[in-house]
Amino acid sequence: MQRNQPKHISWFGWDGDKLVLTERDGTRIHTVYLPHSFVPLLRFEGDKPPTIAPLADKLEQEAGITLPPDFKQTLHHIELALRANRLSTEQRAWLNQVQLSPDYLAPLLDPLPDTPYAAQLYDCNHLGTPQQLINLNGHIDWSITLDAWGNALSEENPHQLHQPIRMQGQQYDEESGLHYNRHRYYDPTIGRYITQDPIGLDGGMNVYTYPLNTVTNIDPLGLSTMIIGNGPVPDNPFGHGAAANRYGLMSSGTGDKIGSSVTDYFKKMQPRRDSWVWIVDTTDEQEKCMINKAKNIEKSQEKLGIALDNCFSRTNQIFEACGYSNPVMNTNSPISIQVLGKLYGSHEYVLEKGPFTKLPFEFQVEGK
Repeated sequence: MQRNQPKHISWFGWDGDKLVLTERDGTRIHTVYLPHSFVPLLRFEGDKPPTIAPLADKLEQEAGITLPPDFKQTLHHIELALRANRLSTEQRAWLNQVQLSPDYLAPLLDPLPDTPYAAQLYDCNHLGTPQQLINLNGHIDWSITLDAWGNALSEENPHQLHQPIRMQGQQYDEESGLHYNRHRYYDPTIGRYITQDPIGLDGGMNVYTYPLNTVTNIDPLGLSTMIIGNGPVPDNPFGHGAAANRYGLMSSGTGDKIGSSVTDYFKKMQPRRDSWVWIVDTTDEQEKCMINKAKNIEKSQEKLGIALDNCFSRTNQIFEACGYSNPVMNTNSPISIQVLGKLYGSHEYVLEKGPFTKLPFEFQVEGK
């Protein structure tokens, strides 16, 4: 296919699975996300700043020599300190040792460019999908209306902004019309991936499926059950193990009903303890299997016995009954939850102890 467009090179900067920097045609776009999520929060766009010669390069040019890497690294930190007017005692001693003075180095520094930028706030819906970009004056610079599967019904872009973020975790590819989310390509016209599930049939018979209910469910990584490990507290030095999926919470010994709200569970847990969460790729059949197994365990075993029957063994039983065994260690022990998560988790997250605000979007597995 021939394109009558000028060639250009695009650069992309990633922070883990998140695209945080795009640079093309001399313009840089930085994206800031909500913590522990793929929900965009802020957008900064400006011209690419001109290249500044490092202090070490200036000294090499003046002296006609090549400095060793460790020397250049030290000079880099000194350059930052000089610009901030915060030279430490150790840095002054080092400069004195190599017979360089701050008064000599300061004039060698190139002035930092004053590069203007435009800042906008993302207005997203309940799923974390951008709907508007709002500037510092409160005006709308960009807006879009999507259907439930991500097809653009209308778009207002008077300033010709490059805003490719679509449903959570997805980037719109202008050339193909597809959405890219790091692991796979998604086609909104059919509501399916066109790239197979990277874990093959382990993710289910349909290797192209997307969440069937796009009003309540998301798939930011293109890969959904949670293994939950809660840290120790004074009244429980061993910690706690649980699981959750779209059919609700599966926790024994905490007074929570099987299938109850995952959000309510973390509202109770986060102020008291740290939590570890592993996201496991599961099919709808496996998730139904898990919730049914949890209900059967709850009916047949009314009391927990710390040694043989506890929250850790029950969580392992749930996964083992539905195709995820834990063969490497005693499944009654607290650390077995971590082993299970390491074995089958595609992504691991930490929720630190503190006030509960809301769950990250990756954890909103409930279909309620």
